[in-house]
Amino acid sequence: MLNSTILCVCIFLSFIFNGYMENIFIILATVLLYKEIIIAKEYKYIPYAIIISFIGVNIVVISGLRNHIEFKDILPDKEKEETVILLVSEGESKNYNLKERATDVYYKKGIKSYLTGIKNLYDYKTYYNKLGSSNFKEEAEYISQQLRSKLGSNYKVVNSYMYSTPYFENSLEDIVSRGYKKVIFCPLFMTEGKDFNIFKQRYEKLNLSTYNLKQIDMLETFYKSNNLAMFYKDEILKNAKAYNKDTGVLLVGLKNKNDLEQDILFREKIRDYILQEEKNNEIQIKLPLLENNKKDIIKSGEELLEYGIDSLYIVLPTCTIDTMYTKHLVESILSELDIGNTKFYYINPEKKYDVLVDEIFTRISLISKIGG
Repeated sequence: MLNSTILCVCIFLSFIFNGYMENIFIILATVLLYKEIIIAKEYKYIPYAIIISFIGVNIVVISGLRNHIEFKDILPDKEKEETVILLVSEGESKNYNLKERATDVYYKKGIKSYLTGIKNLYDYKTYYNKLGSSNFKEEAEYISQQLRSKLGSNYKVVNSYMYSTPYFENSLEDIVSRGYKKVIFCPLFMTEGKDFNIFKQRYEKLNLSTYNLKQIDMLETFYKSNNLAMFYKDEILKNAKAYNKDTGVLLVGLKNKNDLEQDILFREKIRDYILQEEKNNEIQIKLPLLENNKKDIIKSGEELLEYGIDSLYIVLPTCTIDTMYTKHLVESILSELDIGNTKFYYINPEKKYDVLVDEIFTRISLISKIGG
């Protein structure tokens, strides 16, 4: 029974580790498999071993290997006059990081993570193995750099993350300890969905009122932004006109991540802007959601192909910064659609970050005027 359990533990650990650790567990599992199954022919304990090891590995990984985030009691330094803009986004390590991804799974899945941890971590590892490294932090840093140059010396812009280091709690701890008394939180989320709600829950646990901060403001999410919607409209039409062919557009919503109503409102705004400008052109637009294992998206794409379009554009407008998950989504959509003679394009314009920076700058300016 013990050897069968160790065998299953090694197999499950090989699913979630990478690099040399993955190889070690694969070798151990192979040796034990040969010894227990091939030589000793011990089969009767395998079902029990699978159950015990599956539960045990999930509990150990989610409880013991994830990062435990704490906001410590601190003694503030001499007061500083600058206002801190704390950018908060999902965050993602450049390469697969078990501890950070286990933290991600814990916050997103809650108590379910103790049952789904192995599968979720294996999925993350697969995304990295298939797509390479993540440039999430590079793009987040670009946003912060552009914002610093626009705001000037009276503001300090700090990047922080929900599911990667530096966690926003740790960044805020450093901000308060250095004596900054004015903080504006900027959650980089399109809607008040799952990630935003997790952020609010973690934020409310900080009890910042005990530190006598002079100013605490929080910017809204970006689904109401007309400038962002117009930008996506312009990008889609620019690409469509470049090829001068019958065009289909999939404006994909993220049902599992976003607030559904806000997600739909933003995508409808983009669609309406396109139709208002291109009244005489045949541009077919669908607004599918990520649900039922992408079936809604695939179905919408196949319906557009029936119109005989020459080019199909896929856009994820309700995602501020692409993660490995969203990149995997796009790859899987393109691979599952029946391509035929239709050309497929994924529109993820880099200049949207400049529009996002302008939007943040405008909102901060309004707060500054209101504040005096």
